[in-house]
Amino acid sequence: MNDEFTCSKKCPICKNNNHCGYHSCWCTKEWFPHEIFELVPKELKNKSCICKACLDSFNK
Repeated sequence: MNDEFTCSKKCPICKNNNHCGYHSCWCTKEWFPHEIFELVPKELKNKSCICKACLDSFNK
């Protein structure tokens, strides 16, 4: 795993801050289409959260 992702604060798609808040995270009220996870590199799956900007862009 890339060291920049060890803290899980970077989006695995765009590498910007994902603003993850764990249990109180913005993403707990969002729906993620299965296809968006295909954009995440295999080595980063289940390691870091996708950011809201990537989710919004994907859903357009």
